[in-house]
Amino acid sequence: MNSPKAAFFDTQVEADWASAEYTPEELIRIGRMLDLARIGKGMTVLEPGCGIGRLTGMLADRVGADGHVLATDISPRMAEECRRRVASQAHAEVLCAAVEDAPLRQHDFDAIICHQVFPHFDNKLAVLRFFANILKPLGVLTLFHFISSSQINEAHRRAHEAVMNDLMPSEEAMREMFANAGFQVDLLEDDKNGYLLISHLVC
Repeated sequence: MNSPKAAFFDTQVEADWASAEYTPEELIRIGRMLDLARIGKGMTVLEPGCGIGRLTGMLADRVGADGHVLATDISPRMAEECRRRVASQAHAEVLCAAVEDAPLRQHDFDAIICHQVFPHFDNKLAVLRFFANILKPLGVLTLFHFISSSQINEAHRRAHEAVMNDLMPSEEAMREMFANAGFQVDLLEDDKNGYLLISHLVC
């Protein structure tokens, strides 16, 4: 994919936010998120914006050999590094593509985990509707960041022109978008501990 945003993320492969191994505290928060999202053995999980694959391998471990993880990223370098990291996990697949352009089937996924990626979708409502189409009935969609929405937005405004407008909408706007796409928001936390939104498909 050749775009300013993809080119920017190509430059971020070795940046701390993208490449540093998770801290013990972050691992605890990830574990809580996966528990609340009910990610378990045998599930089929989609991870858009997988980056270098730090979470991808953990998802593959969580679903086990009878499950499947599909990870996507618009950055060729990010996708390449992710593919390298999960090479030993045959049930993890990596595509270099915008998730909405990937050849995905209707009602194919039990869950979707968006870790540090949702603000980067240009048409967020369209992506939510796409997710609704590829999730199974009652499928779970989770958004997860280590920092709050205000911190996310400030970081993106200062990072680079390619992502300066990639902002997390307000809680009111998020709830409206999710409802319009057919999701019920079950949990939304946005505070000093980070951002966590867990929802499920209701139609």
